[in-house]
Amino acid sequence: MSTVYLGRLYRFNAGHRLSRPDRDPDWNLEVFGKCSYEGGHGHNYDLEVVIRGAPDPLTGRIISLELLDTIVNEKVIEPIDHRNLNEVLETGSTPPPTTEVLIRDIWNRLANSIPSPAELELLRILETEKNLFEYSGPA
Repeated sequence: MSTVYLGRLYRFNAGHRLSRPDRDPDWNLEVFGKCSYEGGHGHNYDLEVVIRGAPDPLTGRIISLELLDTIVNEKVIEPIDHRNLNEVLETGSTPPPTTEVLIRDIWNRLANSIPSPAELELLRILETEKNLFEYSGPA
C-alpha cells in the first residue's frame, strides 16, 4: 500500500527572551529587536505534526489519533505549555530559544516516540500570523 501523510494540529503557549548574556544590550537589541527586552514575551504557538506511513490493512490508519495525541501531549504539550522556553529548552546562553531551536527540540522529543511502521515526517510551527517554521529532521 502507498504512503499516506497525516497532519494533526496542536496549540500551546510559551514565553521566551531572545538574548545572549555574553553580549552587550546594544548587540542583543540590534540582533533580536524587542524580543530581547528583559521581561521577555510570549506566543500562542500552532504546531502541526505530520506522520507518514502505509495505512494498516485492518484499520486503514497510519496511527491511532488518540495515541498520537497522547504522545504529543506527554512529550511536548505538558512539558512546554505555559512555560518559559529559556528554562525548558535548557540551551544555556547559546543559542537563545528561538523558534528554530524550539522546533528541533520538539522533533527530538517526538522522533523516537512514534511507533513503527509510522514515522515522523514534518513539523510546522506558526509562531505569529507572519512567522512559520518547518523542520523535517536531521539532514
